[in-house]
Amino acid sequence: MQNSRGNIDHHPSEEVSALERLYARKPWYRVISQKLGLQAKLVIAFVLMIVLALGGFLLLSVRETGERMVGEVNGQARQISLALGALASDSLQNARTDHLKAVATDLIRGSSNVVEVVFYDATGKPVAGHSRDGQQPGPFDPKNTSSLGQVVHTRDRVGERVGMISPVFSSQDQRIVGFVHVDITTEQHAKQVLSAARTALQVGVVLVLLTIPGVWLLVRRIFLPIRLLLQAARQIAGGNLECRVETDRPDVIGDLARAFNDMSRTVRHQQEALRQANLKLGDANRDLESKVEQRTVQFESANKRLSAEIAEKEDFLRAVSHDLNAPLRNISGMVTMLLMKKKDTLDADTMHRLDRIKKNVEVETDLINELLELSRIKTRRQAMEPVNLEEMIWDLRGMFENDLKTQDIHLIVDTALPTLHAERARVRQVFQNLIDNAIKYMGDGETKEIHVGCQIRLSEAEYYVRDTGVGIDAEDVSKVFFVFRRGKNTALQNVTGKGVGLASVKSIVETYSGKIWVESELGKGSTFRFTINGQYVPATNGGSRTNRAIESRAEAA
Repeated sequence: MQNSRGNIDHHPSEEVSALERLYARKPWYRVISQKLGLQAKLVIAFVLMIVLALGGFLLLSVRETGERMVGEVNGQARQISLALGALASDSLQNARTDHLKAVATDLIRGSSNVVEVVFYDATGKPVAGHSRDGQQPGPFDPKNTSSLGQVVHTRDRVGERVGMISPVFSSQDQRIVGFVHVDITTEQHAKQVLSAARTALQVGVVLVLLTIPGVWLLVRRIFLPIRLLLQAARQIAGGNLECRVETDRPDVIGDLARAFNDMSRTVRHQQEALRQANLKLGDANRDLESKVEQRTVQFESANKRLSAEIAEKEDFLRAVSHDLNAPLRNISGMVTMLLMKKKDTLDADTMHRLDRIKKNVEVETDLINELLELSRIKTRRQAMEPVNLEEMIWDLRGMFENDLKTQDIHLIVDTALPTLHAERARVRQVFQNLIDNAIKYMGDGETKEIHVGCQIRLSEAEYYVRDTGVGIDAEDVSKVFFVFRRGKNTALQNVTGKGVGLASVKSIVETYSGKIWVESELGKGSTFRFTINGQYVPATNGGSRTNRAIESRAEAA
């Protein structure tokens, strides 16, 4: 996009895509490595090894030659210095400076390495000498004896020098009559070392160039059996299981070729066996398909019969319910009429008996309705909706408020209860029956509490209703969820109940892919636990919720 000033504005997405393309580029060495084959890589590796070996040898040779050159120059400087000292003894003693200067001049002219010769008297003052660059020598401190007889390396505009100062002794009494200083240049020796290094480098390059074809042929020779294996593998992949690799070698590649031939033979045998097995499997599949078709027909027929039987059972239950309820309703109506019309003429015993008849009729009517509802739990599902369990437990506490206060029972919620996506009436029936059961069998213990809680797992939620009541005998634990079953404990005989509530709870829990069980010890209470499949627990209530009792909520209200 072009702005008002004529400049071009780049869109941010274009810059980002450009950066992505830049970072997406592979380094150059990876691109080259992917384009080169294995043989080329081996040849390059061999050549690099040879180059490194020759380079190392060349460096060691140059280093050793340089060290030898330094030793030779040092020795030459020492020999020249000592020879000049012996030659100049009389001249220094007799102050023959012309002779000393002539000796220095002749030595520099006759030798290409000597660049400076200086003679000093006993006080360190230069008396004669000659320098190739024409510089005048400075004075020398004879008290500095540490440098006498020592080879000193220096560097100036002429180049690197090796110098040495030697004392000159008198030939008569061996006293020091002066000093001689000799400087020798290392330029000639350095040229010789450089020439030798250049020659060695040229020889190394020639050797590397001559080695490359040999290395290439060697690598091709090594990879020849591998190429044969590749061709054989492609033929086998194309279906030619008779292919063989003709390589008779005693090394690892030969072992690989023989193993490849064994593999090919094994694959051929297995393929033949697989073909035979497929033939047998085809026959078996046809037989199985025929049996599956027969079984499918049988299952469809059985499902139709089952559906018909379920419909027939529901019709039967409805008919039985109607046939049983009709006379019971008549009996209840007649008794109610007698109680209303004859209450002034009938005696108290007759009125009491009529009232008992009416209550028994009502109990039997409720029992028939509960049995009919029990039969419909798994066949007639209700609408699914979110169910807030905490509000439901609060409503149930209000329903059982009179029983809880009368018996001084505390109903407590231990943990957060997650919302369920289920049938509201059925879920309410589960908790209502379990809490009602806990109230009925609470007994007269010192602690009277009913606890409700939940534990969330990976694939399910486990709920519990725990009481501190009379408990259940070990022999009766396995029977509590059957219809019309109750414990043999004498303390339970006076507890009213129809024997249908726990059976209904079990049937409802099973419709949500769950299970229910009871943990109890006689005299110490019971804990009813049941699970609900995780697909019906969409979310938890969450939050930082502490354990709180429903009764404390009631007190706050």
